Amino acid sequence: MTPACSAALVTGGTGFIGAALVRRLVANGTRVVCLVREDSPRRARLPAGARALALADGSRAGLERALAGESFDVVFHLAASGVSPDARDPEGLVAGNVALTCNLIAALAERPPRRFIHIGSCSEYAPIEAPALLGEDHPLDPPSLYGAAKASAWLCGRTLAARLGVPFVAQRLFGVYGPGEAPSRLVPYLLSRLRAGEVPELTGGEQVRDFSFIADVVDALVLAAGAPGLEPGRAYNVCTGVPVRVREVVELVAQIVGQGGDLGLGRRPYRDDEPMWIVGDPARFAAATGHAPRVPLAEGLRTTAQALQDGP
Repeated sequence: MTPACSAALVTGGTGFIGAALVRRLVANGTRVVCLVREDSPRRARLPAGARALALADGSRAGLERALAGESFDVVFHLAASGVSPDARDPEGLVAGNVALTCNLIAALAERPPRRFIHIGSCSEYAPIEAPALLGEDHPLDPPSLYGAAKASAWLCGRTLAARLGVPFVAQRLFGVYGPGEAPSRLVPYLLSRLRAGEVPELTGGEQVRDFSFIADVVDALVLAAGAPGLEPGRAYNVCTGVPVRVREVVELVAQIVGQGGDLGLGRRPYRDDEPMWIVGDPARFAAATGHAPRVPLAEGLRTTAQALQDGP
């Protein structure tokens, strides 16, 4: 297979989505370099076949030192602070999203990539009422600090990239799940509790979300590396456009593991900053690239359950 890019830089390559992306790029024959903080306990999780560049800090100077002499066709910027709800202090959110994005763009300006792909989030959008789909032109007015930090990173990054001549596009991800997720995330949490014969502690599950299987998301990211139809300075949703109640996911997982009875729905309150409807419109990215998700929810959940049962 001819790779969409011969050399890629990946930030956040030890995370759930980043690691899956790195494995795919390596399998496709791409030379992959990952920026990894020197003090990160996750350095050992870097997938085989990728080269690590030690990063002392996320300042512009620190990034320039780490990237000295390097050049890349494509940059996938997945690193972000605040992905976990318990790590969302304002200072860390600004440093790990806005500052890191701008510093990375500035550090690459002398040898800009053919495309800088910034990984955004559906959390950036203002709430919307059902059954409307969130399109890329919907206002960015998020109810959460995390969403505000991601939206700020997009706005500042896009403006700085245009000024410095770095081709910058964003892909806003919706509800990614699959093998490799953190144990605290919904699906692995459910599988762990139900297989142990324990009752999960969940909200009422009436939130409606747009769930994307990790393999489909990685397809979209790799496709974006070489797709000629993507325009610099624009954002593209990566989603299915299919509304699914969280309660439905809980019930599907229970069926997969053969558990019934009390599933713990309603034991926790909904979060104050949690919109009840988040479903994206995939039309812009589909029109530009031809991308369409391939993995139905039930199949993705079965694959995830099997992977977690099999272990590493």
